[in-house]
Amino acid sequence: MHLTFRPINLETDFAYCVAARRDAFVCSFGSDAGFEDFLAGYFERVSERMNQPEWFYRHIFVDGEWAGQLEFRSTSPEPETGYLHLIYLAPAFRGRGFAPLLQRYIETTLTNAGCRRALLSVSRDNHRALAFYRQHGWEFVRANPKHAKTDFYQCWLPA
Repeated sequence: MHLTFRPINLETDFAYCVAARRDAFVCSFGSDAGFEDFLAGYFERVSERMNQPEWFYRHIFVDGEWAGQLEFRSTSPEPETGYLHLIYLAPAFRGRGFAPLLQRYIETTLTNAGCRRALLSVSRDNHRALAFYRQHGWEFVRANPKHAKTDFYQCWLPA
């Protein structure tokens, strides 16, 4: 199977972005209640950020079929630290060995951008994501003060 990462084309593929975000929201919080609030201004935020070199918005394709989405940046309030906003695989592509390839892509991209560490926030109820992160070197940092059900995890990037 051939895996490719392509910059998101908002004009043609925004529906994929919304679907990815909605499913990730449900996986994290158990329902899509509150998702519409998150979605307000999403197109504009992504559109603006895509022109900034520190932001990475990618769609993932497997043999030409849309399989997921990544949203991350090479900056954060902490020095030499990138921040992951979304790592998403569509249900049909989960459990097939693609997630480590996504992590490797993110690690390589952030390392090339000068980062030494990556940070993300994950829901305590997203057991599948938590298991993956812990198995692949992510470690608990602290509770997220902005979201009562999420915690920050970090991963040191390969030198």
